Amino acid sequence: MSPSSPRRAGQAWFTFAGILFLIVGVSNLLWGIGALDKKDYLPKEGLLVSNLSVLGTVSLVWAAMTLVTGVLLLTRNAYGAGFAMVVATLSALFWLFAIPVLPIWSLIVISLDVLIIYHLAIHLDDVYG
Repeated sequence: MSPSSPRRAGQAWFTFAGILFLIVGVSNLLWGIGALDKKDYLPKEGLLVSNLSVLGTVSLVWAAMTLVTGVLLLTRNAYGAGFAMVVATLSALFWLFAIPVLPIWSLIVISLDVLIIYHLAIHLDDVYG
């Protein structure tokens, strides 16, 4: 199989998305633990939820979802791409509402989410075909 074949490109996008989901999962895990511990470096101003405990719990649940998604993608699980597209869509919707608070970061995350959704969708047959 040549390196430029569509199957190879599709597998690379699944690996990219899987690693990105693992990075997001670990960062949300650390953020959630910090929020539950009520660390001083986490600002309470500008949060949608004023209670850090609630935000920490939500962050831990989100971390679990993204870590599972990353593992499913890296192991080429049959449900991995579908689950990843759902999680990326939820992420994009969340950051859409966060644009007034964090405009540049929100646009970066939304762009990555759309990129992941698009490439997972077009390479489904290449990887699972």
